[in-house]
Amino acid sequence: MRSLLKVELAVASREGASDRRGLALVATLIVLAVMGIVVAGAVRAAMTTVRTAGLDYHEARAFYAAEAGAEAALSQIKSFLHDGYLEDSELTVITPPELEDFSYDSFAVEKRGAAIVETITDGPFAGLYSLTQLVDIYSVAADRNGTVSGVILGAKAQAIPIFQFGIFYENDLEGTNGPPLTFIGRVHSNGNIYLSSPNAWYREMITTPNKVFRDRKDYHSILNGVYINDDFGAEVALNFDSRDTPDPEAFKAASCANFSCRLKTDAFGVDSLKLPLPDGTPPYELVRPRDIDDGPAEKDVKFAWNADAYLTVDLTTLVDRKAFCGVVGVEEADDEKAFQKWWPTITIERNGQPLPTSLELCDMFQWTWSAFYDAREKRLKDVLDIRMQKVRNWVNADPTRAMEIIFVNFIVPASIATYPADANDLILDARVDPALRVRNGALLPNRLSVATDWPIYVKGSYNAAMGQKAPAALVGDGITVLSNAWLDSSNRPSDAIVTACAGDVFEGQPCKAYAAWVWTRKAASETTINAAFLVGHSATPCDHETAGCLGGFEDFYGGGIENFPRFLENWSGVKMKYRGSLVSLFTNQKTTSTWNLTYYNPPTRDWAFDTDFRDPAKLPPGTPNVGNVVRTAMRDAF
Repeated sequence: MRSLLKVELAVASREGASDRRGLALVATLIVLAVMGIVVAGAVRAAMTTVRTAGLDYHEARAFYAAEAGAEAALSQIKSFLHDGYLEDSELTVITPPELEDFSYDSFAVEKRGAAIVETITDGPFAGLYSLTQLVDIYSVAADRNGTVSGVILGAKAQAIPIFQFGIFYENDLEGTNGPPLTFIGRVHSNGNIYLSSPNAWYREMITTPNKVFRDRKDYHSILNGVYINDDFGAEVALNFDSRDTPDPEAFKAASCANFSCRLKTDAFGVDSLKLPLPDGTPPYELVRPRDIDDGPAEKDVKFAWNADAYLTVDLTTLVDRKAFCGVVGVEEADDEKAFQKWWPTITIERNGQPLPTSLELCDMFQWTWSAFYDAREKRLKDVLDIRMQKVRNWVNADPTRAMEIIFVNFIVPASIATYPADANDLILDARVDPALRVRNGALLPNRLSVATDWPIYVKGSYNAAMGQKAPAALVGDGITVLSNAWLDSSNRPSDAIVTACAGDVFEGQPCKAYAAWVWTRKAASETTINAAFLVGHSATPCDHETAGCLGGFEDFYGGGIENFPRFLENWSGVKMKYRGSLVSLFTNQKTTSTWNLTYYNPPTRDWAFDTDFRDPAKLPPGTPNVGNVVRTAMRDAF
């Protein structure tokens, strides 16, 4: 029995071990199966993630390409604002950018409603008004895999009349006045701004898309007398700048804490204001004469093409004044000299409007050789005078004669060798230096802009008759103010010198008697001018902080905003009252002598922006616009 029991127990033991091994195998198989499922799921999840990431990548790239297309359209819209209005034909030629691997199957720019005049309510140009056109930009981009994305970008195209700024510079603006200067009006420069003075007060917003430095440009000199008003009218000293506070957020914080954010630079994202000319066209073209190669864009904005009185003063062809004017012995009552014999040929075009007779033309526009001496330029100026009183008399006789934009084009000879001998005798310095001057202009005939690409002078108070101020602008290469006390006879060689020079003037050689003559500055008297100035400025060549810039003083310094209107007299203690807009879009091309301290004494400057220009109906004729484009909204196209 025991043996049988032992056998049975052994058999049972072997059978139990076999069962346990079977269960382990089954469990192992189950675990392997589960693990396979888990691994397969993980692989599928990973593959899905990779596919999703790839899809997100392509969609993101397509979206950014669509956005790039909308931004490219914004840039092109800005370039079309040279004339202040977006034409339908201009919108149709706006194109998307060329991006590798992407195509634009749907791309369009459409106007939304009509253009309106509105006040800008936000941003650095808040408070100004613009001709605003709402536009929608549709940009849909697709990559090579067929991934498509699109955006709809809303924007405002703003054409801002440039004479709304008290001061506007295209290039660097320098304000380093010695005598006190208080300026009321918006200040903007598309370049850098340099402010260093012992006594300067700026009452309104100052903006630039670049930098502001409380230092001179020509040499290092920080004078802590520059003040900027905050929103509450408090005068706060400028005690930081873009050099010592380079971090944008820190600069913004300082500006907002000190000046209620009224000093704005690139730290605020200020944009450049597009000049009123097509891309690639130099700003000087705005004041250039008509050119047969000018396209529609140039014709839209150049003063020469918009002029309703286009004068050509041809100095290559001289005529006998008596024969040309058709009169004998007429003298100018408010001049100090007799008429000279030889005149350039003067013609006028008026696009079908009434033309003056030769007698009337000679009465309104009069020529003088060696009329006066400009001590800054060190030249005798040969001058065409516009006698505003005579123009007013002519216009008042018939309202259809009104001349709202007068442009003067001088044609200058390469040499005076072909002039008659007695004409050469009148040109004491043996060179032709034409200039345009407005005089007797206290009361203007109508709203009026006078333009040329040569130097322009204003003699005496201009547009200053009590209660009769008209919208006015003076446009040229550079502008010089001659006071009410100015007399040509006191600022040119005497008749005795002119007589001594007879027969002693020839090409390239000034008269000996003239060369020995010494000019002295004369006393000025109080003068008031109400007109926008759009002229060139004299620039300091480089920033003294720039490697290789030598710096300097008199002949290196451009003169700054305080010498933007030029002077030739002793103005010490004498007020020069100015209301207008000081605009410089270029450096001088013809009035190129540098600023120095030898030929004038500065006036008491009572200068401010003309608040009449805040009314669109009171802007000078031909006022250029600067363009700005503002994004208003963006959303997915689908």
